[in-house]
Amino acid sequence: MNRLLFSILILSITSTVTAQNSPGSPYTYFGIGDIYNKGLGHQLITGGTGIADRNGSVINNLNPASYSSMGYPFTFLNEFGLSISTATRQDGDDTGRQIELDFPYLTMAFKTGEKSGASFGLRKFSNVNYDIFGFSEFNGIPGRYQVRYEGSGGLNEFYFGYGRNFGERLSIGTHLSYIFGSIQNDQFVSSADINYNVSIEDANFLRTLSIDVGAQYVLPINKSSLTFGLTYDSKDNLSSTRELLIAETQPGSTLPIEEIATVDLEEEDYILPHAVGFGLSWNRNNKFKLSVDAHTQLWSESTLEGTDYSLRDSRRVSLGFEKLPNYKSDSYWGYISWGFGLYTEQSYLVLDDEGLNNAGATLGVALPVGNKGMFRLVGERAFRGQQLSDFFSESYTKLTLSVTFMDLWFTKRKYH
Repeated sequence: MNRLLFSILILSITSTVTAQNSPGSPYTYFGIGDIYNKGLGHQLITGGTGIADRNGSVINNLNPASYSSMGYPFTFLNEFGLSISTATRQDGDDTGRQIELDFPYLTMAFKTGEKSGASFGLRKFSNVNYDIFGFSEFNGIPGRYQVRYEGSGGLNEFYFGYGRNFGERLSIGTHLSYIFGSIQNDQFVSSADINYNVSIEDANFLRTLSIDVGAQYVLPINKSSLTFGLTYDSKDNLSSTRELLIAETQPGSTLPIEEIATVDLEEEDYILPHAVGFGLSWNRNNKFKLSVDAHTQLWSESTLEGTDYSLRDSRRVSLGFEKLPNYKSDSYWGYISWGFGLYTEQSYLVLDDEGLNNAGATLGVALPVGNKGMFRLVGERAFRGQQLSDFFSESYTKLTLSVTFMDLWFTKRKYH
């Protein structure tokens, strides 16, 4: 009974955690973890902009209205991404560094008619990956106990999108998504004053259906064009099923030697809130493009709150420049495009009454490979947490490689 009481008390602790040289980010301890930006390789080059981008040779899942822009010479696109990042995390005088490898998405897009296009794919929605520890005292139990926190998992999104032109200037599209995944949050408690340790394994299974819509409007201006983009994500209930396993372990081990209790918590719903995005893109005579995006999500109305953090509305503003390829060029170099971007982001997390903010810059290049391939290489440098005096500060450098295969599908071939 004492062991069970000891374990139950652990469930309600609030500890101060400190960083160590370990994988993942301590900030993924909170909420549903790091939320990925939707953008694919082409959007990453310009700082994550794309709500108003209409480029028929790339996949743009930031706005489903863009799928209707697909056309000749390619009616089928397939893209996947691979990223590697190195992060430095500072907590006072302690510094932790690590390298992470990630596969963020796999997606396809294709022309479905003269005025329409579609896309489907699988991408990461959020990521949980941390290994941190702290010390706590428990009411009624003497001693000071070390608590190690480990987290893994995250949410994924499988989506299908469709976009269609209405007239020469207006396009409208929609995504239907299934968001799902498992988040594992474990605690391991040890002390020199007891001859056993306690582990708590908390598995949270989450899922929901989601719908978002988007529109784009193109305004020709002489040899240039100005495109307006708008997106809206619905408010969704994220169903949760949690299982707790409380067990006794031997000192120095996380493997259970005796199960103390298994608890199936009642299923409950969390909220993924409304989100609205606006974009503006100026294409100057098909030579270069300037883009700006603004996006906000109303997290303050969500119920994903904990005892040591709260939520606020997230906001992101991004700016991008792209030198466009010259498809009439006589040299390979003319077909190369490149760009850069800047972004600033207000995270949905509030820790100790201080908001978590992010900022970063991107630089990338798109390299044609033969007649039906494209490599995009994007570098990103970002910072977050610098204003939080009692928490970690982070800086990271990320390199993302996206590979696109292009082909001509669903067309009648002519033979002479």
